[in-house]
Amino acid sequence: MGSRSGFLGASVWLRGLLVWVGVAVAGCSGIRSDAASTVEMPPYVELLGGGVRAQNYTPWYIHAFAITGPKGSGIGGGGPNVWPMKAGSNKPSGGAKETCCMSFPLEWQPDLKLTVRWLVDKKGDGKTPGYWYKAENVRIAQYDGRNAGAVWGIFLPGDRVRLMITDGNRNGGNNVNDRPADDDPYVVQGALDEEWNRLYRDGGME
Repeated sequence: MGSRSGFLGASVWLRGLLVWVGVAVAGCSGIRSDAASTVEMPPYVELLGGGVRAQNYTPWYIHAFAITGPKGSGIGGGGPNVWPMKAGSNKPSGGAKETCCMSFPLEWQPDLKLTVRWLVDKKGDGKTPGYWYKAENVRIAQYDGRNAGAVWGIFLPGDRVRLMITDGNRNGGNNVNDRPADDDPYVVQGALDEEWNRLYRDGGME
């Protein structure tokens, strides 16, 4: 895959960027969300805080990802880097590393829609900066907040992503041992994020 020194050496810069744009966290509370949204939230939604993990079913290195909730909701967080899936393997990469934290509703909100952004290296030469991708209107698969564990970002081939929260129900669609089906309603198609690449990527969209 080539050296990752260029990306790993930029980790401090990236953390600063995520904090500055209001999608990373300084702890398990105080998460900001500056993204515009048309989703109306109830007057009060009790939130939980949990760690964030990732699984990668793609052949690309993902440096980091961010999850943003409706503006003013307090919902959001950031996730760790994750290496590519090994060639010839049917098992995803990732799962062991966890970052703190993400805030999410105690009670599952079926109409809650989030934005997921991830920085992915498809060149693999250790020199060319990766590109930001974005998936909008991402819903979290149904979960039991009273048994909630970690928040998971599942990255799939074709620039797709799924969000889930482990809750101990291995038959309820929140089992990290099961690869999401292609027709899973919680899998969302992503695309290049022109805004973030223009603002935050060295070289812009070139």
